Amino acid sequence: MSAVPGGYLTTGDFARLCGTTKHTLFHYDQMGIFSPAVKGENGYRYYTFPQMDVFYVISTLKELGMPLADIRAYLDRRSPEQLVALLERESVELEEKIRRLRQMRDLIRRKAELTRAAMAVEQEGMRVAECPQALLITTPCRPGENINLAFVAHMQYREARHIASPYPVGAIMSPEWAGRDSTEGYCAIYTQVDRRPRGVPVTVRPAGAYLTACHTGGYGTAYRTYRRMLSWAQERGMSLSGPFYEDALLDELSVDGHDNYVLQMSILIAPTGAHPE
Repeated sequence: MSAVPGGYLTTGDFARLCGTTKHTLFHYDQMGIFSPAVKGENGYRYYTFPQMDVFYVISTLKELGMPLADIRAYLDRRSPEQLVALLERESVELEEKIRRLRQMRDLIRRKAELTRAAMAVEQEGMRVAECPQALLITTPCRPGENINLAFVAHMQYREARHIASPYPVGAIMSPEWAGRDSTEGYCAIYTQVDRRPRGVPVTVRPAGAYLTACHTGGYGTAYRTYRRMLSWAQERGMSLSGPFYEDALLDELSVDGHDNYVLQMSILIAPTGAHPE
């Protein structure tokens, strides 16, 4: 490092110490946010070591999202009191950002786990699977309503209540309509959550043995898989209980287009001796 006479630092040396670029320092100088301690007659800019603290605060505030114009306004009226107020306010905002980032990290990790599990699911034929209880946030899908509009309304409902979930959006199919060449049988759209959101109603999908099957080819042909499931259960004298749940194991994040989604249909198997609903 080559400090100039008098203990000053060249623009290049100061930039390297602060982990920035000369271009950034020139830009800050032009905006009146952060200027060199000395400007030589030859046009060279020189900085001091104490200025590193100021530059660090500017960089931190910028990284936290504060506009450069607001940073400049603070620096123009800086005082010990203003500094304390600024740092305390930014500390609160930073804690909130950390909370959101942790939530995003957890969602990303959970989504990866769910996708790996979906890839391992046997996509051919029928199977009976033991499923744990699940918590669902549901919104209604009215008879004759466009299924795409119902999905949009559900996402708006989630967003308004700040519900974040790694699970893909699912749909509930009325058993009376399952197997019909129509989408009118969808009675609700749902999102599974791992814990109950405060102040938001939750529908419980009960634990138990479920008849499940996978479907590809889009929502418009899902009735074909429902027909196969109903026939398979009837041939074996199996009683089914409650609605069908339709989950997108692989959705738009991992495949291109609805027709390539892997949908999993499931319905609770009624215990022996129980009457189907």
